[in-house]
Amino acid sequence: MPEKTRTVPPAASRILWQDSRPVSDPETYFDHHSATPLHPAAREALIEALDRFGDPLRRHGEGRAAETALEDAREQVADAVGARPDEIVFTSGGTESVALAVWGLTRSRGRSGRVVTTAVEHPAVLGTCRALTEAGYEVDRAGVDPDGRLDVDRFASLLRAGGVLLASVQHANHEVGTLQPVGEAAMLAREQGIPLHTDAGQTVGRLPVDVAKLGVDVLSLSGHAFGGPPGVGALYVRTGITLPVRHGDDRERRRRPGAPNLPGVVAMAAALEASRADLADEAGRLWSLTTRLRDRIASEVPGATVHGHATQRTPHLVAWSVAGVDPEALLEALDERGFRVDAGSVATGLPSEPSQVLDAMGVPDTVAFRAGLGRATTQRAVDRFVDELTPLVDRLARVQAASEQAFARDLDQA
Repeated sequence: MPEKTRTVPPAASRILWQDSRPVSDPETYFDHHSATPLHPAAREALIEALDRFGDPLRRHGEGRAAETALEDAREQVADAVGARPDEIVFTSGGTESVALAVWGLTRSRGRSGRVVTTAVEHPAVLGTCRALTEAGYEVDRAGVDPDGRLDVDRFASLLRAGGVLLASVQHANHEVGTLQPVGEAAMLAREQGIPLHTDAGQTVGRLPVDVAKLGVDVLSLSGHAFGGPPGVGALYVRTGITLPVRHGDDRERRRRPGAPNLPGVVAMAAALEASRADLADEAGRLWSLTTRLRDRIASEVPGATVHGHATQRTPHLVAWSVAGVDPEALLEALDERGFRVDAGSVATGLPSEPSQVLDAMGVPDTVAFRAGLGRATTQRAVDRFVDELTPLVDRLARVQAASEQAFARDLDQA
């Protein structure tokens, strides 16, 4: 029987073609806000932990060795965020940590009521809020200013309106890097007896994070954001805050059932420990690079606008938009030159989908480009990026303008 010919859809063939390209120089990988390379300390810990195959609940030698490794990792993560070890829950990543916090706390505090969050949260938070809405809860989103900072007065008024079961305010925005006044938000929530969750996926491992100083009740983080492996995260739950009992076994103090991903947990803890060793120096170095990148894009790239707060921001992330350029074409051109940047929807990965974050900041129907710098990024790479970006934008803008003019002429002649 003759072999059937398989037709590859255009989208799939595009993905296959992209995957066949050589891996870029680590210096030009500008997507650290999405995923980071595995830290050497994490790789070493991961390989060693693969031999810890015992069940941490068992009292034999292999079980005790696994339990020791697990609890050592718990202490490392707790110490990194100023928590107690018994306040740390290991999860499969930032999204699960968010769901445990937002869904779990809301459901445990009432069968009906309200959740207050912001208009610029990560899709993990907003997606969970949509599910809560479908379950009969109300969700209110406080707006932000043109720099992406929370409207604190509006947030406070929503909290005072009554019936609020939970508030959630991100520590830093995942698209534009703007830091939120989480400490102030936590104080306002505490005055109303409302627990506050913060998504710290863009800050833990990059900036000092202390749960006591922030005043938060629940904090979620993701291992692959700071040099850990994908598929592992953690949730801080302040003593006295009760998460609903999950169905299943009694692992993770009955907050989350199932055997922990021990190699992943140990590797995540090792990456976090390593990142803390030079946290201030690395944050300062990245701040200098992103400041340079912001300034050069704003002054040299035609039609470009840099978004996010100039000073109240994370040290690693730069966001900008470009008028009159097809986002997918620009991403492809940069990718061909070895620069791995990000654009469009964080939730779907579609590069031409306008940013909901920019829309909330008063910039509707605009695609956000994002560059997340990391440990391998150099000033040489930043400068070369802008040197490549500037003529590319100019060329693509001229091509797009000519295409639109030709289309307009065709309409007139029709």
